[in-house]
Amino acid sequence: MTNPLSRAARDRAHSTGSTRTTSRTTRFRIRTAALALTAGALVTVLAGCAAASPTTSTSSASYGSAGIALSWIKNYEFAGYYFADKDGDYTKNGFSSVDLIAGGGSTNSWDSVLSGQALIGLASDLTGITGAINDGAPLKIIGAQFVRNPVGFVSLAKNPIRTVADLAGKKIGVDAGGKLAVEAVLKANNLPEDTVTFVSVPAGIDPLMNGQVDALIGFLTNYPIAVKNAGGDVVTMSFADANYAQFGDAIVVSDDALKNHRDEVKALMKSAIEGWNSALTQGTNAIADIAMEYGGAQNDLDRSLQVDSAAVLPSFMLTPDTVKNGIFTITPSLVTQATASLAAAGITADPAMFDTSLLSELYQENPDLIPGFTVPTS
Repeated sequence: MTNPLSRAARDRAHSTGSTRTTSRTTRFRIRTAALALTAGALVTVLAGCAAASPTTSTSSASYGSAGIALSWIKNYEFAGYYFADKDGDYTKNGFSSVDLIAGGGSTNSWDSVLSGQALIGLASDLTGITGAINDGAPLKIIGAQFVRNPVGFVSLAKNPIRTVADLAGKKIGVDAGGKLAVEAVLKANNLPEDTVTFVSVPAGIDPLMNGQVDALIGFLTNYPIAVKNAGGDVVTMSFADANYAQFGDAIVVSDDALKNHRDEVKALMKSAIEGWNSALTQGTNAIADIAMEYGGAQNDLDRSLQVDSAAVLPSFMLTPDTVKNGIFTITPSLVTQATASLAAAGITADPAMFDTSLLSELYQENPDLIPGFTVPTS
């Protein structure tokens, strides 16, 4: 069977990067897709929102250059950071330049933060970053791009996984980090590891479509689209629905930056928020276009997939809380839920790993950063 993902497999399925300097935990890097919204739905969802109010003043600060360590290759997932660059938000807020550091290699985003190469980093899920903090890394999680859990199981309707009970006896296609995440899901539900059979699989949907496995694991932003495009009747179950709630693309900074370079971090986050407000306001085609501009050539991106995937973004970014409080913000109740689910999976996590004060201050100082988006409907 020809893999429908062959042209852009690196874009459509994140591979595992497992070499942490602080070690012990392996992250999984597959991106899959929710079908909650069609490619045109983003425009509809955001039609009722007020246009993002640009800040016209120029910062008198001069922070020099900075870096943002992305969690994966440059694709639609990071459109807001591209808009901030293209629209001049970084320079307006005091930076001479900002380097958007692509992920997907052997170094985790928080390693770039610890080395000083990046001021902020995006951790694709909480498993690895909480492990790093537990191992002594002086880091804090200050927010999250995807406040709704974007990770889950992708299966076919003829052999579906819709509930935790459906996991029994299933063959689950994983990479090394995906196995870690599924083990966490099983622990969170008091299920033995042999409830499922793990099968190591390459990127792409072939293992699911040809019956080698019963489900694949990953972010719910690409794979279901590919399965549907290949003629499959797709079924998804998020990890949140399996009692393992997390955040996607958690924003990570060093303790030192949070304490001693707070204004600089604020300026960078302000720029990112302005960029994302522009991206979500302009919609799917604009997101796809800028993804192709910033990452298409080096990553062989498929524009049609960028469009389809961009349509899914609001369902993971815009909730009643983030619409009210601003993009990237996480509430105390979400922190409690995340740490509880990690604990149930045998992963030590503490609310002290999170510091939500910086974004709270930033939005209080800049209320125009909350443009009045609407919450997407399924």
